[in-house]
Amino acid sequence: MFILRNIIINIKIMGNLDNITELTNMIGVDINKYRITKYINSGSFGDVFEAKHKETGKLVALKIPIKNDERDGTKSLLEEARVYKDIADPEHGVVDMKVVRHKDKRVIAMDLLGPSLETLLTKHKKFGIKTITLLAIKILDVMKHIHSCGYIHRDIKPDNFTTGFDDSKKIYCIDFGLSKKYINKNGDHLPFSDKRRFCGTCRYASIASHMNWEQSRKDDLESVAYMLIYMYKGKLPWQKIKHKEKREKYRLVGERKAATTPEELCSGMSKEFLIFLKYIRNLDFDEKPHYSALKKMFMRLYESRRYKNDKLEWEI
Repeated sequence: MFILRNIIINIKIMGNLDNITELTNMIGVDINKYRITKYINSGSFGDVFEAKHKETGKLVALKIPIKNDERDGTKSLLEEARVYKDIADPEHGVVDMKVVRHKDKRVIAMDLLGPSLETLLTKHKKFGIKTITLLAIKILDVMKHIHSCGYIHRDIKPDNFTTGFDDSKKIYCIDFGLSKKYINKNGDHLPFSDKRRFCGTCRYASIASHMNWEQSRKDDLESVAYMLIYMYKGKLPWQKIKHKEKREKYRLVGERKAATTPEELCSGMSKEFLIFLKYIRNLDFDEKPHYSALKKMFMRLYESRRYKNDKLEWEI
């Protein structure tokens, strides 16, 4: 019942209720050396299933591109696969993946992960300062790795961070469909531009994204700040802004973000989160963030609280 309900919710979001039968019929289907066991969710370019290797029994996630009269997600998924190839490092929060062939399709197979932070947040409503501080430390490590590989993510949100399948303390970053190289072949930073389209998720996107500016490392971290604030408070000042025109909504939300001071956003939180947001907002476009200093700041905050254990809220 849960699987079917999950399918219905995701298909409604995708706007295509006719696919429910097709998705449920995929359970038990063999894809190369894997057998599909469960539907997980759907994205803009593909459907994600849990599958088991028929010989080893290892569980993986299969991302199968959407291919119909309206769109073909194959190109986008293959581009995402190339990003994973460049940055995959499970020790630093990015899982291994490979492309497997099935009939006329190419499918991404990657390590199966645990629930997303969004899923955990739905259950807990919001997280306490202990969990938020630990998440800040872990996510900064992941972002430092991604950026060190020459990429920016450009869609930072709780949906795109998950726990490990066997280790609920481990945090992984996923969904690199909107990611981009910010360093060229010569090692130069991409130039600034004020003629770009909005990119990201409205609730967490940086102010620069709302202004249709080119994004850089600072924009990923600005989104991290909004995400941490949201997970602690359970809300952001602009999340209830609505408009029938998407472009106008983006403009209105961007104006509200720019008008909201860091002090207002971080009220009721430890001063370290205010320092973090003010620092990120003041970075130059091509300036390298001091990841290690930011991580140390949050580690000092965590150690100052003298917690009896390092359990996250979903482990209790």
